[in-house]
Amino acid sequence: MTSRTALRRRTGRTLVAVSVTLGLLSCLWGVSFLWLQLSKTEGAVPPTSRMPQVPSGATVADEGTECASGGCWRTITLVPAAGQSPEDLARAMGLSEELRLPPTLFDPASVSVGADPREGTLIVHVGYQ
Repeated sequence: MTSRTALRRRTGRTLVAVSVTLGLLSCLWGVSFLWLQLSKTEGAVPPTSRMPQVPSGATVADEGTECASGGCWRTITLVPAAGQSPEDLARAMGLSEELRLPPTLFDPASVSVGADPREGTLIVHVGYQ
């Protein structure tokens, strides 16, 4: 057997191993997506990684989880920077209207993100759709 033939075999085996690994990871992601969709309960909330970034100057006054008949969602209450209104903070965060975020690699479900100005603060909520 020549070294060229051995190299081809090794390359072929490596490509097969990489393909099988990627295929299995894709299947696992698909199964987790289906599992989340089928077993989603009203108490399920998105991970904190799905919360929008808080701009510098704004401070987090409160964080929590709220529930109602339609399900549960994460909330953060933000105090805008000095001289900034809650509406301006919502625009700066891209939350002047409700957003629907697509699934991510680690959270395979769509997420709804919105903001409500209340009494000088901005309440940001994130929940599964």
